[in-house]
Amino acid sequence: MNEYFVQFNQFLLPYGFNNSELVQLNQMCEIVTFNKGDTPIKAGVKQSHLYFICKGIIRNYVFAEDGEIKTYSFRMENMVASGYSNYNYAENLKAKVSVECLEPCIMVKVPNSAISFMIENTTVGDKVGRYLAEAHVLELVDLILDIDTKTLLERYNSLDIKFPNIHQRVAQHIIASYLGTTAVHLSRIKNAKTIR
Repeated sequence: MNEYFVQFNQFLLPYGFNNSELVQLNQMCEIVTFNKGDTPIKAGVKQSHLYFICKGIIRNYVFAEDGEIKTYSFRMENMVASGYSNYNYAENLKAKVSVECLEPCIMVKVPNSAISFMIENTTVGDKVGRYLAEAHVLELVDLILDIDTKTLLERYNSLDIKFPNIHQRVAQHIIASYLGTTAVHLSRIKNAKTIR
């Protein structure tokens, strides 16, 4: 079995899938590769799949009205990348955010048909869906609480806990976008160790 499907299956096994279900699911998916800078999901375009990241790091982003890119989140190995299209797999709904590869990426492409199979034909498919939805809600709550209760420097310093080695893997201006500031301001804060 392909090493990336092994990695994907190890992510799914704790939910209680049996081997037969995993084999069927793997047959519906494919391993895909992307270059740095590729955008496998674009906001406003129908999303017919999501991705499981085997190798690499991505960001979810949107364009603000002034044309500025706003980074919403990061995803790396053993995480799911999506455009957040309301998770209604009966229809191909438009993605709300874009997905950009910040490194060369290897992912398992999971089409909506595979997601429907998990939900409708396995005993644990709903459990996976609930887990992913809860994980996204908790991420939003954490983001809001961090913005409201931590300084910019504290949020910058805690990024490595959420996303290990992110400072070595992602450009400073993209991290600044995620934190809601500019790279120049972030650099000043890091140098001064204070927020003015």
